[in-house]
Amino acid sequence: MEISLEKPIIRKKELTVASTRNISEIQFVLTELLYVPDERLKLVVVLELVDYLTEKFSKPDYKIRFFYTTQNGTFTGFVICQIDDEYKSYGMNCPTFGWPFAQDLETCKALMTECEKFVRENKKKKLRGPINYPKFIGGIGFQTEGFEAPMMNGVAFGDSESKVLEYLQELGYKKDSKYSCVYTFLKKWDKGKDLDENIAVRFLPLDEIRDLKEQIMGLASQSLYAVLADAPGGRTRFEEMMDGYFQACKVLKLVSEEFPQDYADVPGFRETWESCDLEKIVPMAVFGFDRNTNELVGVIMCQPNLFQLWNGEPLTHLNIDTAMIKKEYAGRGIFSALHNIGVFLSSSAYGFNYYEGTTIWANNDRAIKTIFPHGIPTRTHYVVQKRLLRK
Repeated sequence: MEISLEKPIIRKKELTVASTRNISEIQFVLTELLYVPDERLKLVVVLELVDYLTEKFSKPDYKIRFFYTTQNGTFTGFVICQIDDEYKSYGMNCPTFGWPFAQDLETCKALMTECEKFVRENKKKKLRGPINYPKFIGGIGFQTEGFEAPMMNGVAFGDSESKVLEYLQELGYKKDSKYSCVYTFLKKWDKGKDLDENIAVRFLPLDEIRDLKEQIMGLASQSLYAVLADAPGGRTRFEEMMDGYFQACKVLKLVSEEFPQDYADVPGFRETWESCDLEKIVPMAVFGFDRNTNELVGVIMCQPNLFQLWNGEPLTHLNIDTAMIKKEYAGRGIFSALHNIGVFLSSSAYGFNYYEGTTIWANNDRAIKTIFPHGIPTRTHYVVQKRLLRK
């Protein structure tokens, strides 16, 4: 009997790409392929993403697709493509892709071809990403540096071994925007030591922040020298932030009620401290009002690191997510004062000890000049885009 020593020829099956709205199927794909640096958080991230997709699929007119690929019976990649009216690029509505995973160039090409087809069908000419909805777990951009930094919700995380960015560049996508994150020092900013006497700084309970929604949205709609770039914004984003505050305030406890003596000589800071009920406020958000008109003129809205909360850890990290100053009030030290008062009250009273300014757009000179002297770069992200030609 003759025995062949040649290896049998295994024919590689053709790569297939499919679109699905089946939530169980999507959850299975995500469980198999989604990379999460902290394995303890993988299930909760998958479930949050599934809940988001379930809500979007329930709206017949909302334009969104979940594509995935298989080969030889194995999942090889996935991507989400959507057209959200609240997301704009350079002032224009723009389709986005998010959460891309592809094990090779062929897979990436198949997925992005379907995304581009979907975009063309909706008469759009540009595709941009990754924009990983919902932002409070996803964030924006491909991470290229800082993989050792702690996971922080609202900041895109990635696999240092991933080659998806390279694949997309081979497919004609160009790096369009660079974003940086910086660890901010716990020290006073000199410009904010003397608070403008016409500005009152306040911490507020959650219900009062909700009552300010229209004023906050008004600040956001003007872009307003936003010092820290926000990505997917709008009313949905506002509700995400309020939900984060609600979750955090249920577990936050006062560490100290002592007045920070470093600020004993700053009347505005003492007034802020004495005017709020420390047991009821949201310490992650600080607001500036014009004393004469009671108009909201500035705000810093940080996000508690819910990843810590979901891991059963004490909340000690803050994502300095959004900062806005009304145009007419720029240059009066309001942002610095909000930073000083917010950081030191939050730190001393509630035990926060790590502050990271996130998604600072490299083209925002004002942001770079304001933030970078006070911090250390921790991570870098890039957003890519491609102009689509008609076929």
